[in-house]
Amino acid sequence: MQQPALTPQQAAIREVRARYERGDIPFDRFEYALNALLQAQTPEECEGILQELPVPPTAALDALTPPPAPPVPKLPRRRWIVGLLGEIQRLKRPWRMGQRTTAVMLIGELQLDLSLANPPQHGVLDVYMVIGETKLYVPRDLHVSVRVFTLLGEARAFGESREGIFAYLSDEDAPVQEPAAPSAPHLEIRVFSLIGEVEVQRVEAPIITIPKGQEPTTPPMLPQPQ
Repeated sequence: MQQPALTPQQAAIREVRARYERGDIPFDRFEYALNALLQAQTPEECEGILQELPVPPTAALDALTPPPAPPVPKLPRRRWIVGLLGEIQRLKRPWRMGQRTTAVMLIGELQLDLSLANPPQHGVLDVYMVIGETKLYVPRDLHVSVRVFTLLGEARAFGESREGIFAYLSDEDAPVQEPAAPSAPHLEIRVFSLIGEVEVQRVEAPIITIPKGQEPTTPPMLPQPQ
């Protein structure tokens, strides 16, 4: 199925992410630009925000000689996201990841939009949910490997589903996804849930920027092989 065209806001957000991942801009400029784009109302505002970003010194020489590989932005070795009861959301503004990011929730709901994060070039996201619902939104230009296990409940990833007792699902079980660029960051996602639902979805842009009526929906569960 053909994907809907990106809005100027979504295209600008994708450009900012690409510049950060190439090392063209530091995290503080990435965070500033992303916050500004999330509040932008017109294509002209989006274009103005992109023009404010610093231009790499080698940009004028790109046509003559290939620039050296930019340094990979340094990230903290470990970051934690912890909640006991209630709700944790990372859906409305930029948030930071580490080389290894661990999210722990006792009872409640956890929603993470990786479109708004700064994924490491090679990193790990571990999620531990005791009782509740976990939703992870993965941008299409991020290469991921996924392992989901729930003791009692349902696991869904990229259109495939498992439910019941000891429900296990990996990206090897899901339909083949459109490959990300070879230089795209790679993130290993590992989710363990005691009781509840886990869902991992691909999105074209941050959830907050997707027009009403085009939000990602959970596909019907596919029949399992006998």
